[in-house]
Amino acid sequence: MNIVEPIHAAAQARPDATALILIDGKPVSFGMLSTLVRRAAGRATELGLQPGMAVAMRIGGGDEALGLIVALGLAHLGVVTCDASLPGRYLSAALVAQGETPPPGVRGLPLDASWLTAPVTLVAPHTGDTALFRVFATSGTTGLPRFCPVSHATMAARVAATGHPIAHTSFAPVVLCALGLDGNWAMRVVLATLSGGGTVVFSNPGQLRRSLVEQRVTSLMTSPAVLQSILEATPPGAPRPPALRSVVAGGSRLPEPLWRRAAMQLCPEIMATFGASETSVVAMGRCEDLAGVPGAVGVLEPGVEAQAVDAAHQPLPPGVEGLIRVRTPGDIAGYLDDAEATASSFRDGWFYTGDIGTLTADRHLVITARAVEIINHGGMKISPRKVEEVLLALPGIREAAAFGVPDRDGVVQVAVAVVAAAPLDRPALDRHCAAQLGPLAPRIVLQVAELPHNANGKVMMQPLIELAGRTAAGGTATPGAA
Repeated sequence: MNIVEPIHAAAQARPDATALILIDGKPVSFGMLSTLVRRAAGRATELGLQPGMAVAMRIGGGDEALGLIVALGLAHLGVVTCDASLPGRYLSAALVAQGETPPPGVRGLPLDASWLTAPVTLVAPHTGDTALFRVFATSGTTGLPRFCPVSHATMAARVAATGHPIAHTSFAPVVLCALGLDGNWAMRVVLATLSGGGTVVFSNPGQLRRSLVEQRVTSLMTSPAVLQSILEATPPGAPRPPALRSVVAGGSRLPEPLWRRAAMQLCPEIMATFGASETSVVAMGRCEDLAGVPGAVGVLEPGVEAQAVDAAHQPLPPGVEGLIRVRTPGDIAGYLDDAEATASSFRDGWFYTGDIGTLTADRHLVITARAVEIINHGGMKISPRKVEEVLLALPGIREAAAFGVPDRDGVVQVAVAVVAAAPLDRPALDRHCAAQLGPLAPRIVLQVAELPHNANGKVMMQPLIELAGRTAAGGTATPGAA
C-alpha cells in the first residue's frame, strides 16, 4: 500500500469536498489535492528522484501546506522524506526553501511553487509495505537526535489508531493541527483527517484563536504550550468557538489548571494523549475523567499493551512503580543505524519509553518521573546541558544550571540559575538565548551568588527549582537566595 491512496480514493468519491483550508482562507478540494500530489510526484521525476531515494525536507516550515503536498507527492512516488537534521550521508538530496542551504555535499533542490505547477504524473502510487514513508527525528531522553524510520504500512497502522477522537459519523471533522508537521503525531493527525474525508485547517501562531472561530474547527490538536498561548490570546468573556467539540493535547503532561481554563474558554471536551515517535498512540483520556487518578496520562488505547517492569525486566503488579514499556500497532523495530540506542530502548518486542510509572487494573497509565530528566516545555524538549552551554558562552557568566519549572498553569518553563561576575544585562542575555535556542530560551533567569552543591560537587537542583517556582508563581526571588 501507499499512504496517499486513501487521499486519492477520497478524491474519487468526493472530489468537491474541502480537504485543506489555507492560511489565507482559500479552500483546496480533494480533487485538487489529488492533482497537486500527482503534480509534485511529476516534479520529483523531472528532478531525477526515484523510489527508495531519501530526501531531507522541513514539512513544518514557513508554508506548511506546500510542504505537506510535496511530502505526499514524494510518498506517491516512493521517495523517502527525512527530518532535516538527518546526516547528509543518508541523503540523495535536500529540499530547501529560499534562504536555506542544504547539508554539505548534498544536492539542494528548491522547495517552491514549481512543485505545484509541474505536469501531472500518471505513475501509480509506489507500493510495498516495507517501503519507507518518512524518517522522523526524536530527542529521546538524552537530548541527542535519534531517527525513527517509519514505513508506509507502519504509518497506516498509526493513522488507523488516530481516528478517535477525530473520526465522526454525524459530520465531517474540521481539524486544526497546531503542531509542526515535521513530527510524527502531527503528520499522523493530518493523514487520519484526510483519510477520513475531513478538512485540515492551516493557520499561523498569531491567528489560531481566530481560525478556530472563522473556519468552524471541530477538533484542535495541540501541545500544552500552544494551548496556553491560545488561551492567553482569548479576550476576557469571549464566547467559545462555536463548532469546537474537542481539544487534544500531547507532547507533555497537560496540567489541571490549564485544561480547566481550556474547558471554560474553548470547549468542555479536553483530552490528554500520550505517545512517542517510536510508537502509535499509547494512551488517551478525558482530562475530567483522568483527574480522579493522580498522575494518569491516559487510558491505554485499544490494541496497546503496557507494563511496568523491574530492573530484571519482569512485569510488576498493578500499582507498583517501575520502568514503562509498551507495544502498539505502529511500533518501529529500532532506530536508524544506532545499535546502542536500539538495544537500550527496544527489547523482546517492547519499546521502553524512558518513563517511570505504574499501570492500574483498569488500564490507566500513570507516569511519575522520567528515567532521565529532560526539560519538556509543552512538548518541545531540550537537554539542560545545551541551555547551559549557550549561557556559558556569554562573557562574565561563570556557572549555569538549567532546569524546568511549572508556571501558574502547570506548563513547564525553561529556567536557569547563573553565577556571574557582574549584574546581568538581561536584554542582551535574552537576545543571545533567543538567537541560539528559539522558543526554548529561558523564561526564568535567576542570578545567584553561588549554585548549591552537594559533597560530591554536583549541583543540587531542588533549591533552585523551589526558588524559580516562587518566581514563576509571582513571588519575589532574591539574588543569592539559593
